[in-house]
Amino acid sequence: MRRYKTDVVELRKMMAEKGINTILELSKKSGINRNTLGKILDGSIQPSSDAMDRLVYTLEIQPEKAGRIFFMVDLRNA
Repeated sequence: MRRYKTDVVELRKMMAEKGINTILELSKKSGINRNTLGKILDGSIQPSSDAMDRLVYTLEIQPEKAGRIFFMVDLRNA
């Protein structure tokens, strides 16, 4: 079974490009709980489909790029 992980480096890059410097700021803009965002951004958890949708909308991520960010193959656990 193929496992996926979030490319947190790319996600943080997208935050910086939008001028969002903190998890709290992203939380307020996206409506995602800051604790959940912290876990997503440190790679502890995969975001739910709702969280992915909110991040894509908030950070204005193009669909193709969103696919690469949220569905990066986790080769360590493949």
